[in-house]
Amino acid sequence: MLRLFIREASITLASLLLVSAVGFALLDAVGDRDWQATAIYAHLFGFTRDHAIGADLPLFWNPTVLDADRRTAADLAQLDGPSTRAAARARLDRRGSAALPTILARLDQLTPVARREALSLIASWSQSLTGSERAPDPLASDPEARARVWWSRFQASRGLDFRLSYATRQAQRVGAHDRTNAYGRLLQLGTFALPGIQNVLATSSVSDEQARLTGLLSALTRIPVRADPGSAHGEVQRVTAAWQAFWFAERLEFETLTEERRATARFFETRYGRWVERAMRGRWGFSRLTNRPVAIELRWRLPVSTLSSGLGGLIGTAIAIAFGGGPMLRRRRLRPKLLDLAGALAPGLVAFVLLWLLLLRACSPTPTLRSDLALVLGQGQWARALACAAVIAAGVGWFLQRPKAASATQLVRLEAESWMAERMRPGVREVLRHGARIGLASLLAPLGFAGPFVLLASLVVELPLGLDGMGELTARALLATDAPWLMAAMLTTVPLLLGRRWARGLLVDVLDLPASPPVRVTAPPLDSPP
Repeated sequence: MLRLFIREASITLASLLLVSAVGFALLDAVGDRDWQATAIYAHLFGFTRDHAIGADLPLFWNPTVLDADRRTAADLAQLDGPSTRAAARARLDRRGSAALPTILARLDQLTPVARREALSLIASWSQSLTGSERAPDPLASDPEARARVWWSRFQASRGLDFRLSYATRQAQRVGAHDRTNAYGRLLQLGTFALPGIQNVLATSSVSDEQARLTGLLSALTRIPVRADPGSAHGEVQRVTAAWQAFWFAERLEFETLTEERRATARFFETRYGRWVERAMRGRWGFSRLTNRPVAIELRWRLPVSTLSSGLGGLIGTAIAIAFGGGPMLRRRRLRPKLLDLAGALAPGLVAFVLLWLLLLRACSPTPTLRSDLALVLGQGQWARALACAAVIAAGVGWFLQRPKAASATQLVRLEAESWMAERMRPGVREVLRHGARIGLASLLAPLGFAGPFVLLASLVVELPLGLDGMGELTARALLATDAPWLMAAMLTTVPLLLGRRWARGLLVDVLDLPASPPVRVTAPPLDSPP
């Protein structure tokens, strides 16, 4: 069993990576590349649409990751040339104190002209960095030696403040308690504090905390995008999403990566890598068809499709066991057929209901199970789900008549008969043992032998029946090239398709099912030559 789990888990993970990479490349080429819905906020920060969605990033591999340190080093080198000096100084000034550690570390490596320009630039930041004192400016007739001494004293007294952990801790204090001292320290750190503030904002779910942090971001960058504490929840969420879109586009402009992170950033600082990183955090982007987050759509639609498909597969399996089989089995009386139907359906139905309720609570957007049921099965959803389950049950019952599934259905039938026979006796242990085996087998059989049909049926049947499930939105997304939802649909389909391998492996262990069908040997005719 352990070997089966390790082998199948490795195959499933590799398949997910391969399918997601191929699907992302195709959808990124033919569809809208705004995977995280960041383009709508581009005008707030003066970005172009391509910059807002990260279109300038490589697709799969970034050989040269240009973080704040490397961008600053390149701009410092351009301070020496008269034709490039103004543009380089403007970029450094916009980057602000996020470039300060790199500038101070590289002063000795610069030419005299570039060094004076750099010292003059950071002198204009000194009052905001200290709160009052201004550093000497070599371009304003101050001796360069005095400027170097001033910045040496600054590093000795404030150097430890320029750490990501320090900025993150102060941002947590501002978000949680609105501390005036922490707010002032972050203002003095300037743009160097942006990564720490964004880290706290990414994990925040409280409106007042988000409002304080976005107000701090607005003060640091001088960009008037903010929501005051006490604003409506929807307005705070909109402003928070705008600043997250800002960070999606400008992250490497203000953040200096460690050597370890720079190595992994060759993958994660690509269009596909950024999508993977956000998907691992549950941020799949927005569906263009519904204008809602894909994660919300998954939580709403996955239980609906699981109910219709799982119930249809379970009923189809029970029908195939009770009324299918060879000619001898089909000529049985109605009573043993009904006993087989009850034996195959009852334990599996109990197991399915328990598992489905656990899935419903895992995907729950509401606090109680009763609210979940009303949300998922309200407005006639239950009737449409039963209609979809009936169609799938008919198809699964037909699929399980094939020779490849005959041995499995026969063993499930024998287990069902054993369970029904044990119920006539007081042996509780045997009843539970056979009930658990038949319940698990009834759930695994349709997945192991009719999984692709169940997925295809949900894709085809849900749309005409009006069932708000995975298949209904996927069918519409195929026509509209809704890339974020199609990626989510693919990544939920792959484990289900590969679940056939898991199901068959477990059936082998649960029912002692042969791993391969027996080979029939036919005797040669009597008149054939030896």
